[in-house]
Amino acid sequence: MFEMLFTTAPIFILMALGFCAVRSRLVSDESISGMAKIVLYFTLPALIFSTLAKMDPSEVFVPQYLLAFSLASLLSLTIGIVLIAWALKKDNLQATLKGAGMSCSNSGFFGYPVMLLVFDDPPTAAFAMTLMGENAIVLPTIFALLGYFSAKDQGLSLTQTLVGTLKRLAKNPLVIAVVCGMFFSQFHLTLPNVADRVLMMLSGASATLALMVLGGSLVGTSMRGNVTDISVITFGKLIVHPACMALFMWLIPGIDDHLRVGAVILAAVPMMSIYPIIGSQYGYRSFCASTLLITTIACFLTLPILLTFINTSG
Repeated sequence: MFEMLFTTAPIFILMALGFCAVRSRLVSDESISGMAKIVLYFTLPALIFSTLAKMDPSEVFVPQYLLAFSLASLLSLTIGIVLIAWALKKDNLQATLKGAGMSCSNSGFFGYPVMLLVFDDPPTAAFAMTLMGENAIVLPTIFALLGYFSAKDQGLSLTQTLVGTLKRLAKNPLVIAVVCGMFFSQFHLTLPNVADRVLMMLSGASATLALMVLGGSLVGTSMRGNVTDISVITFGKLIVHPACMALFMWLIPGIDDHLRVGAVILAAVPMMSIYPIIGSQYGYRSFCASTLLITTIACFLTLPILLTFINTSG
């Protein structure tokens, strides 16, 4: 347990540095937003592309993993919707929004940096397939459901919602990096030395910047909201989602154990950092921001426990 606490300590220290930098006004909110764009559009895509492009094609695309990941995340979403709608008596829109917090991880800004620290040889294919599953299957499903339940108020049809989701997907730099990396891997293409060195330099800054940006973005978030609902979502994200992931990863054959462990770790981190932005579209920004903050704090305890269990089992 203590060994895993020391392993994950750099993650939370970097987040704390980002938080303190913004809280002390050493770095402004606008600067954090700019840094987030640098991570999203430059350093993280460079890391994803350069890693995938050099991998064997058979290691880059693993359909069994994509199937297991999608089923696990959709099951977690379904559990969240049913539990919140039935047990907590919330309407379908609220249930879907809160279920979304239980089924989508912050893979880029939190999950991959964790894997870089935990693994000597991080399962990048797991991260790539997770990005594909999240952006091509899970998030479109969530947006479609949210759009459907709010269509009467916003005047949007389900078709319009799906079209908008596909447009966002096509412009997502992380998805573009995954597709391009897989293309280069499939056809054994290489970049000029200068371009390769630039990508490597950008890649080296990815994890550090991502964690500091995540910490800085939590400044100004208060712990307000329905305690019961927040507790349910936090439990669902940090316990139910990784449990569902483990279930399907070990039920579906043909998946390497290294990828399975990577999938469970990616499922065990807090929800996506854009969760409050999604919630703001439906009047729940404060609630979603509070949930993100509390889930991130709770992860300080649950993640080392999970890693200890994985290390002991392995």
